[in-house]
Amino acid sequence: MFRNLRLKLTLINILIMGILLLLFILGTYFLMERQIIKQSEGVLRNLVAAIESGSADRLAEFDRTEYFYVTTNQSGIILKTYFARSDLDQRKYSEIVQKIVSGKRDKGDFDWHDHSYSFLRVPLQKGSGFLVVFVSIERDMEILGFLLAALAIAGLVCLALAFYSSLFLADKALVPIKKSWQRQRDFVADASHELRTPLAVMQTNLELVLGNPKETVEEQAVWLENIGTEVTHMAKLVDDLLFLARVDSEQQLLELSRFSLDRAIGEVIRPLLPLAAAKGIQLKQEIEADVDFSGDEKRIKQLVVILIDNALKHTPAGGEVTLALRTRGTCLELLVKDTGVGMASEHLSKIFERFYRIDNARSNNLEGTGLGLSIADWIVKSHHGSIQVKSSPGKGTSFLVTLPL
Repeated sequence: MFRNLRLKLTLINILIMGILLLLFILGTYFLMERQIIKQSEGVLRNLVAAIESGSADRLAEFDRTEYFYVTTNQSGIILKTYFARSDLDQRKYSEIVQKIVSGKRDKGDFDWHDHSYSFLRVPLQKGSGFLVVFVSIERDMEILGFLLAALAIAGLVCLALAFYSSLFLADKALVPIKKSWQRQRDFVADASHELRTPLAVMQTNLELVLGNPKETVEEQAVWLENIGTEVTHMAKLVDDLLFLARVDSEQQLLELSRFSLDRAIGEVIRPLLPLAAAKGIQLKQEIEADVDFSGDEKRIKQLVVILIDNALKHTPAGGEVTLALRTRGTCLELLVKDTGVGMASEHLSKIFERFYRIDNARSNNLEGTGLGLSIADWIVKSHHGSIQVKSSPGKGTSFLVTLPL
């Protein structure tokens, strides 16, 4: 698929470049041709003026010009001729002179016996008949031919360079597409894997319930509770997946407003205190008062919940989780620190990836979806902030969020 897309992008670019080069070459050629025609017309008119004036001095100015002229009667019969070169045979031009005299054009170009000429026909000042002046444009045609060849060669070279440049640019353009495609495939594969587990648990427990139809709901409570737990887990997973899908399609927008950040955090922490107490974990708060912030209040609350919930899940009984909020100049810092199991340094750069799991105690929790920290990372970055993590095995983990005020 990507190979065909790369080829299509390259061919489209080459086609566009080819059309532009062709237009440039043709435009340049016809512009030069028009300029040469105008110059030859100017020479012809100057020659006519010099001939009609009968001035030898004025005609001497055209010694280096290959020209000749004839005077004819109304029927085209040559009355007088003048050839600047002695090797020209006037008998060869009788036929073309008659055609010019009897024709409708007073000026133009023609090819005759492998020679190219421009002509100008004017009525004689004295008597009836015409003065027809001819100027060779062989040299001009050679220049035009050389120009056309040079432009064609330059065009082919440019097309060759454009071809390789297009391949290079197509490869560069496909890099983010390939990454997005691979990320999407991984996302779908991981989502399928994550959904398969709760579905399998639900199916197994449901089979156990259906296998004992005579038992009461109370007697089947264990299996029904397992099903309920998995339904809750799967609903949370689907909700997170939909959120990230909207993020990827840029449909998830922030609802910005000015709000009291310390009040919002207090509202988030309040329902989490009983949960921490039930697990035997001390939840400490170091919240600076009167901190106003411009952002999406709902998403900032979601960020705090994700970080606190993550800390509570991976902190054993008797441990501590600390939430601190403080301002530092034009920024504010939100710190969530725990005394939990921690993690090795090689995992720190990957924990914000979707569905990333660590094969230790941090992943032995069926309630997690593996998406929380990815969502937290998006919330922070969408507020133009940064999030840093420090951790050591057995020494806990700390997340530091820095947001501009």
